Amino acid sequence: MSDGGGWRRALLGAAAGCVGLVIGLLSLAPEAVSLLYVARPLATLLLLVLAATTREPLSPSYRALVTAGLAATLVGDVLLMVPADRFLAGRLAFLVAHGCLLAAFASRAPLLRHRLGVIAYAAVATVVLALVLPAVGGALRFVLVTSVVVLALMAAQAVSWMLEEPASSAARFGAIGAACLVASDALLALDRFVLVIPARDLLVLLPFWLGLALLALSVRRPPPPARSRVRPPRRPRRARRPARPPRAGRPRRRRP
Repeated sequence: MSDGGGWRRALLGAAAGCVGLVIGLLSLAPEAVSLLYVARPLATLLLLVLAATTREPLSPSYRALVTAGLAATLVGDVLLMVPADRFLAGRLAFLVAHGCLLAAFASRAPLLRHRLGVIAYAAVATVVLALVLPAVGGALRFVLVTSVVVLALMAAQAVSWMLEEPASSAARFGAIGAACLVASDALLALDRFVLVIPARDLLVLLPFWLGLALLALSVRRPPPPARSRVRPPRRPRRARRPARPPRAGRPRRRRP
């Protein structure tokens, strides 16, 4: 366990157990609110600990920024979970989380160098805002627009990092994790302001936790590729020269 592999597997297993418990409670016993209030933030907390205790991170600053993003995400999730209407405060917490993740991805690659992610997530943000904004006003309108824009920039920067380092598993984890957060956030906003989505909690929480898990896994520096030992080609053996025949000469005379 010197590389922390056992510890990481234990944290992931515990987080997966909490996620399974939440899904089971939401499906079979939604009235068990007190147990949900424990298991739901615990799953996020375990993933936060996984990121914070990574021994061989890509860089200390990347680990710190991702950990801060997960911490702000935990605060936002708790605010959205409580019975009182804390949606505005929760959006502000998620805005801080997405800003930390944007800074983390920007520390790994030049900012938005590749336009593919910018175009894709700009289209997603435009569609979501076009559907949601007619039903939103006041301070929440400004916070929601800012949050959606920062989230789109964060996900686009993750794609830019992945395209900058296509062989890096950490970059792939970051890009897929960011995409999961975009999907979860979009479903949450649409359900609150546009239409009622069946099984909303499951559809929102599953990509949410999958994204957080991938972001936590992206903190670890990928192992270097194994170098294959190539034996140098053997030199061909030189063919032996045939023995020279003895020179024909005069026979030696025997002395009498």
